[in-house]
Amino acid sequence: LNEPDLKMPSGAVNSGPEGPRKMCRAIISAMDAMLEAEKEAQVTGPLVNFTATFSYAICSSCERYPNHPALGQMMQLDDAMHNPAEYGYTPKNDVLEAYRTRFTHSFNTANPASDLE
Repeated sequence: LNEPDLKMPSGAVNSGPEGPRKMCRAIISAMDAMLEAEKEAQVTGPLVNFTATFSYAICSSCERYPNHPALGQMMQLDDAMHNPAEYGYTPKNDVLEAYRTRFTHSFNTANPASDLE
């Protein structure tokens, strides 16, 4: 998923506490759907990794790191993966295990490397 914090819902980073929660619920649901599709297709062998590449935006609506670009979104998603019911989602599959073993956090930025130090 590319920049879900800007799309799911639009402006999730600055739309109040429900914005990041809806974004995380959408990401959990998408990951759960992929796991279900793998199961239905009886996929075997090495499995692909998952990612949600966040924007390098400050998420003032995120519960943790509201002043650090991309980190707030990542921490909100981490909380959601560990506590999906608190985000209004009941997974059909073990999304936490997939998150722990197959998920890579990432973000996009056009900023110079010096901004990341």
